Amino acid sequence: MTKLDKKTGKPSLKPKSGFIREGQHFLFRSNLNKKEVHLHFNAGFSGSLPAKPESHADALSIALSIGENPFLINPGSEFYKKENTWKKYFTGTLSHNTVRVNLKDQAELIKPFTWMNQFKTTVLEKKADNKVIKVKVQHDGYRKMGVNHLREIVFEKSKNLIWINDTIECQKSGFHFIEIPFHFHPKTFVKQNNFINYQASDESENLLNLVIDKKLKTKMIKGQIIPQILGWYSDSATTKEPCTTIYCTALIEQTATFQSIILVK
Repeated sequence: MTKLDKKTGKPSLKPKSGFIREGQHFLFRSNLNKKEVHLHFNAGFSGSLPAKPESHADALSIALSIGENPFLINPGSEFYKKENTWKKYFTGTLSHNTVRVNLKDQAELIKPFTWMNQFKTTVLEKKADNKVIKVKVQHDGYRKMGVNHLREIVFEKSKNLIWINDTIECQKSGFHFIEIPFHFHPKTFVKQNNFINYQASDESENLLNLVIDKKLKTKMIKGQIIPQILGWYSDSATTKEPCTTIYCTALIEQTATFQSIILVK
């Protein structure tokens, strides 16, 4: 699970680039033109899910902050303690910045914080130099469907440019519904420039551009309840608030790769 600072909502891991072995988390960091960018990539196993009350089905999820300000966020970890419907949302895959397949979580929540069909993650590639950090990880949470999810993160530190390559490997015939959400902190302002280009900003005049793969359908959602809960954030046990989610979908019949691009200015 990605640990967040309760006040800022940003990743709370130490600010250094590279591979953090405990829990298999990666933290990418750049400081270009005095603009510090932190990108957290969760490549953790779910083997410890039943033992940890804060565990989420969030393999290969990301969170990003600019300076002290969170932009791409995890949904929080407090309000879901109140009732089962919200618990399923806040601990589920769709509330995180990762891929969900066929409307199913990566692992199955059978009772509060007890998971079945747990996944395993495998680090396929990791390398870093002064200019670029590259990590590729896969998980097998959708193995019963004959599907593997591979996510490659390429971080060009000299440009504050991030490439996210999601490959959905289809090993069985049939169609698969793919969801790729990007959840933004409630204090960011998000606007749509065209059908694949979005821009997020904050009060500190930080700017993030997000370009979505043309093969995906996209729409902005905020504080949705029906047809499914989407676009919510919680930082306390008694409150939740709407946040903007860029919701991307596709229907595939064979192995496909979707590329998203983030540029921080």
